[in-house]
Amino acid sequence: MNRTIKYPIILSLLLLSNTLSATEFGVTAGVQDFMVSNIVNDVVLDATDTDTSHTLGLNLGVYVKNTTASNINIFAKFEAFLDYDKDHLDPDHIPVWFDGLIDIDGPIYSINDKNLLKWYVVFDNKQNTVSCIEREIRQHVGLGYEYKNDTFSLATNAYLGFYYIEMDDDTPVNRGYTRQDSDDGEASNAIEVELKYTIDKDWSLYLKAKRYMANAGLATLEDNLESLVRYKTDFLTQNSSLNLKVKYVKYDLDRFYRDPPGVPILPFDNETLIQAYYSMPIEF
Repeated sequence: MNRTIKYPIILSLLLLSNTLSATEFGVTAGVQDFMVSNIVNDVVLDATDTDTSHTLGLNLGVYVKNTTASNINIFAKFEAFLDYDKDHLDPDHIPVWFDGLIDIDGPIYSINDKNLLKWYVVFDNKQNTVSCIEREIRQHVGLGYEYKNDTFSLATNAYLGFYYIEMDDDTPVNRGYTRQDSDDGEASNAIEVELKYTIDKDWSLYLKAKRYMANAGLATLEDNLESLVRYKTDFLTQNSSLNLKVKYVKYDLDRFYRDPPGVPILPFDNETLIQAYYSMPIEF
């Protein structure tokens, strides 16, 4: 197993081991539209005949979450996405991709009952997306400030860590790039703003904006915008929910540019995941 994936999993299992009885396990299932826009067909081998691509599919996930006695929050989720790949943005795409997240945070200092300083550890990995991202690994630790009351919370966080991205080699090769040109890994930092609002006992809203930057020169690597609307329901089981998530990612791929070939490494630099899914805890 890749060490960048293995170590975060081991860390989470160790943190969970002492509080397993209080841990919630669950599954998710739903549908998605994976959208790529502003496609520029500027080489002969580009295959897409539209500037916006929609890839529909199904998704399944498993998750684990826990809050320890010392108020450390642990959340881990792994999802698999099955694609109906009609546009073939990557001409040799296997129509399934994966997304994994481990998110851990805890208190540093409580200013009062509404204001808190926190620490964060975040591991994020996705593989084989339809938008030619063969692999993306982001591993960061951070500090942040959170304001929280009964219905609303606002957090601002800053992170340091490592960012790695690799393009599938088929599309870059068609555009004149070699396999050696198709990946980049470097020290990075990130800034983040999170907002959560509980509308009523059933409805809640979550918004997040995050920017990843290279440590050297603070050049932008990636921008993320994410929104989630959640509706609590007792359908099938208690504490389940219906969820609508929209996540927009804008990559800065200029650092891959070389002349020749004189064209960008990919004919697009963005993706939007629109995902509707049902989430259900499981009791053992």
